[in-house]
Amino acid sequence: MDRSPHFFERAPLLAAASAARERWARARPFPHAVIDGLLPPEVVTEAARAFPGADHPDFRRRDYEEQSGRFGQLQRRAFRGVDPRVRHLLNEVNGMVFLQMLERLTGIRGLIPDPSFTGAGLHLTVPGGHLALHADFDRDRTRGLARRLSIVLFLVEAWDDAWGGHLELWDASLERCEAKIAPAPGRLVVFEHGDDHWHGHPTPLTCPDGVTRQSLAAYYFVADGQPDAEGHSAIWAPVVAR
Repeated sequence: MDRSPHFFERAPLLAAASAARERWARARPFPHAVIDGLLPPEVVTEAARAFPGADHPDFRRRDYEEQSGRFGQLQRRAFRGVDPRVRHLLNEVNGMVFLQMLERLTGIRGLIPDPSFTGAGLHLTVPGGHLALHADFDRDRTRGLARRLSIVLFLVEAWDDAWGGHLELWDASLERCEAKIAPAPGRLVVFEHGDDHWHGHPTPLTCPDGVTRQSLAAYYFVADGQPDAEGHSAIWAPVVAR
């Protein structure tokens, strides 16, 4: 029986993870991997075209110093009104095959997804928008879990490097950007959580009107035996010279 191209298949995902393991271990400024081609181009194009626009009634826009022109929080209404093809991908990144891929890539066992997509889910940024450098919140306080990984899956139809929007990874001392990752169609970025793992897209987007930076984010946790640990919210980096 032919399998739908909309599903992540175990063999190619594990092969991609095995191929990227050394890059993950050697990556700077902190463990991360960039993997292209996990989804067929036609599936990425479908999802990009079906991605909810800024006019979706449940999107919440953020406009302040740390982030502007950014829309999110559709998970608060259980992604109602979101196209089934996009909702399917949300389910896939929390599924068994995807978790097996992450565990093979990173060597971290016992990963636990977050079906509530707290702080994650679907993100859309309009021209002029940005996300300042930050380190992420570190615990799922409801379930008493420690955060270990984040993923970003870019769901854009096309992207010009000149538009910006690159995911920047900075060293712990905030002295230099050590990786700039373009939001290419279907590109998956996996990176390890850390309180000094600074990342963001701090330069405002310069894409044309009508073009948006679209991504799916998900976070993964482990049980660390400290269910009552307090944890912290996102840590925003001081403004750095660019």
